[in-house]
Amino acid sequence: MKRVLSFAGNIIFVAVVLYLCYFIIQAAQNQSPDIFGYRMLRVMSDSMEPVFGSGDCIIVKETPFDEIAVGDIITFSSADPALLGSFNTHRIVDIVEDRTTKETLFYTKGDNNDWTDDYTTCYEDIVGKYIYKLPFGKKFSSFLEKLSNREFYFVIVIIPVLLCFLSCVLQLARDIRKK
Repeated sequence: MKRVLSFAGNIIFVAVVLYLCYFIIQAAQNQSPDIFGYRMLRVMSDSMEPVFGSGDCIIVKETPFDEIAVGDIITFSSADPALLGSFNTHRIVDIVEDRTTKETLFYTKGDNNDWTDDYTTCYEDIVGKYIYKLPFGKKFSSFLEKLSNREFYFVIVIIPVLLCFLSCVLQLARDIRKK
């Protein structure tokens, strides 16, 4: 029984390490992996001050269409050419149905902006609804920013993860040989 638990523990450890590697690589490339419908995002501007500002980390959750309303803060893939399809997080100020296409359009605005966004968004472009600002988000965001430096990333992330992974694989091989 002890060997089975050890073997299962090693399998779970390998799976977790591989997923963490995926998460770290995505974050270092300014991408946001989806974890059970939740995403952690770094805020890049002060357009939503005082709710959150540049450098904060926020959590957004995939949300069904019928649970999105005026006043909600959403993250969406922006149609604004200045943002090049990047994510944008703003508050919904109006929801209308396009008369010709019958598509629902969301008008958004940053709380710290005096203007409504020039481009509307549709439900298909919504990544999720804002639910939480991480308390130490600025420190975590700073760490993620450093990960874009390849030398820092290699020394701080890749080498320790590879060593842990190698250790686990060796232990797994020993457990298999004992059987």
